[in-house]
Amino acid sequence: MITRASIRRLLNGTWIAACSREQARFKAALGRVAETQERYLLDLLRRNAHTQFGEAHGFANIRSAAEYQSRVSVTSYEALSPYIEAIARGDAGVLTAEPVKLFQPTSGSSAATKLVPWTACVAAEFRRGIAPWVAALYQRKPALVGGTAYWSVSPPVTELRTHGCLPVGFAHDAEYLGFLGRKLFPLVNAVPADVARCGNLHEFRIRTLVSLLADADLGLISVWSPTFLTTLLEHFLAHRDVILERLRASGGSEARRRAEFLHTLSANGSDTDFFEEVWRRLQVISCWTHGPSEIYAQNLRRFFPGVEIQGKGLVATEAFVSLPLQEGMDPVLAVTSHFFEFQPLDGETISLAHELILGHEYRVIVTTGGGLYRYLLGDRVRVTGFIQGAPCLRFLGREGNVSDLFGEKLNGTAVEAAIRKALANQAIQPRFFLLAPVADPQAGTSYTLFLDADSLPDAARLCHDLEDGLAENFHYGHCRRLGQLSEARLYQIQQNTASAGEIFERQMSARGIKAGAVKPVPLDCHLGWEGCFHGRFAQ
Repeated sequence: MITRASIRRLLNGTWIAACSREQARFKAALGRVAETQERYLLDLLRRNAHTQFGEAHGFANIRSAAEYQSRVSVTSYEALSPYIEAIARGDAGVLTAEPVKLFQPTSGSSAATKLVPWTACVAAEFRRGIAPWVAALYQRKPALVGGTAYWSVSPPVTELRTHGCLPVGFAHDAEYLGFLGRKLFPLVNAVPADVARCGNLHEFRIRTLVSLLADADLGLISVWSPTFLTTLLEHFLAHRDVILERLRASGGSEARRRAEFLHTLSANGSDTDFFEEVWRRLQVISCWTHGPSEIYAQNLRRFFPGVEIQGKGLVATEAFVSLPLQEGMDPVLAVTSHFFEFQPLDGETISLAHELILGHEYRVIVTTGGGLYRYLLGDRVRVTGFIQGAPCLRFLGREGNVSDLFGEKLNGTAVEAAIRKALANQAIQPRFFLLAPVADPQAGTSYTLFLDADSLPDAARLCHDLEDGLAENFHYGHCRRLGQLSEARLYQIQQNTASAGEIFERQMSARGIKAGAVKPVPLDCHLGWEGCFHGRFAQ
């Protein structure tokens, strides 16, 4: 008799076999990092030699990585934006010889959202990073092959849009997994694909939870931010009767039996070990665990004290940088995905992948098949070891004035523009302003504008305008829709013995910054400012 478990085992096995072939190529490349990287670079330059960018930089005549570095400067999104706009107008052969299929949105520095070209080549580069990770994970945990998984690659899509003549964003998360992954995705994923298109957040959570709770064979949960999962679980604890009733009504006798089991478990057990009892076959949760996510990954452990929480590698919208490969080691550089360079935090000399030094910290620079050439990614990493000749990298955080607690990637430049616009709408003249997160046990975490100004005509309107400005950031908007962040608030600073500027300088000095070097900033990622200033919350 053919069972659902045997079907899953067959489908998962087929996918893992395909991933294993790529895994073998990746493992071979770990011992030939310099050769692999330069071969990738020269092949990419040859294929794009006659693009607008390629001809302007003499790609056809480049014969080494050193020549490439001498002809092409390290660049930013702002420098590439004229090319991006040309692609949006429909121009061909701008950055890449192959056509751009769509733009992937991500947060920018001077702009609220930047649009990254997505081509067949960059899709293949991402799959070359995903495949070795998936193969290694399923080989280390063979029981996963017979179970289901919850793959939540990105937050639910709310609305498809276009920029110029091209769509913005994937129609479905499974696009990351490639053709085979896309075909198998609906058959092995614990949550139906159409749930991700649910426009109502409350309904999205209920439908997701009903699907997950109905699945006793769940073996793997893969999300980005750990807060995405903790928020989902906390939603169940707050609405368990409603959700279990929806589960009971969702199917036949099997659904009713599952609902009764969970109701009894909920009534007799504690919330601490409840979810491990719900999913007894759950072996691995994959999510961010480093940088600003570290504390939230630790919070996730209270729900799953006995389940392995595996840290994801560094995966940006622009590039697939690293992947977890060996247990007990930080993610290893995805040497077959893109061409990588690294700039020391304390110097200008740029190193190639095979030249990195243990213990040193670097900025990541990528060259990709999507037309990003010597692109400064904005992420900082530390080298913590090597697998053969490939460096293992620990993600430290985003470069510059960035707050990224839940994946919102707010940047100081864009935040300042949003604040100034909101203030200008009411002709408010501030003496001091700072946007920072505030964690409230009842209201949740929200970004709060700490404001010192003589007049405040309409606090509610100021909060609304600020929220609109912040939501122009793609990732902030997603975190808001998912409930990871609450609506922006306002804290009115009142006059006290010390000015707001003096209090700010005092706090910066306590962090080790010399008094003369303290600069005013529009954004700070640290919690606790409401305990520093004298005043009150207006919203």
